Amino acid sequence: MKSKLKFLMMLLLVSNFAESQEIFTSDYIALTTPQHYEGEIWYINDSLLQEVKNIANVKSDKSVLRSFPNLVSNVTVYELNKEGKLEFTGISVSAKDKVYEVIYDYSQTQTLVWTENDKTYSALIGVGVRMVAKVRTKKKGVNLTSPFSLTANMEKIEGTLEVRVSGIVSEKINGIIPTTTDLSPSSIAVALQAVATIKSHIYADDTIITPQYLAYTKSELPISAESLKNFKIDESQK
Repeated sequence: MKSKLKFLMMLLLVSNFAESQEIFTSDYIALTTPQHYEGEIWYINDSLLQEVKNIANVKSDKSVLRSFPNLVSNVTVYELNKEGKLEFTGISVSAKDKVYEVIYDYSQTQTLVWTENDKTYSALIGVGVRMVAKVRTKKKGVNLTSPFSLTANMEKIEGTLEVRVSGIVSEKINGIIPTTTDLSPSSIAVALQAVATIKSHIYADDTIITPQYLAYTKSELPISAESLKNFKIDESQK
């Protein structure tokens, strides 16, 4: 009973905060569809020394995960425009009668940075698990950055929810991923549990790891996967 009361109080606080604040998404913009990465990374070898390696020459098992030291939890909000295309929006409090795609990302990455034509670019390379909510708003003022806020505002929204995995493969994980379902408090609870369980299997011996291009920084334009295909690390950064 106490835990249920505590959960309801947390939802109320989130809801009240959303109504009084203009909330912004994180500094990383998640790609709607992560892309297979084929360039170089900073690789931590069996002697725990850092070296540059092409991803094609790296074993696709849990040993590569030590080369992805950055644990990132971020939210990206896209809005469906009049042309039917998704556009990134930095502010995550909803307007009325709009359609959004909200990506809640939990990833393990390394950041690749380089300069080209006097411009600095960066991309997050690694693996992750995400929840994707496709939300249609009936009223304004819903804070889209938190699954708990969605739970607290069910009367203002409708949509679907799914769990996606990027660069992590195993029979166990395949069996954990829930089917796409309508957005509801129960589906959010199931999705959060699935994310937590999948994260616990990342380091399993039978898990296959294939690093993906997951996101880029907010201040930049998206970098194409083709541009990253032959990416070479400037070892002077070391």
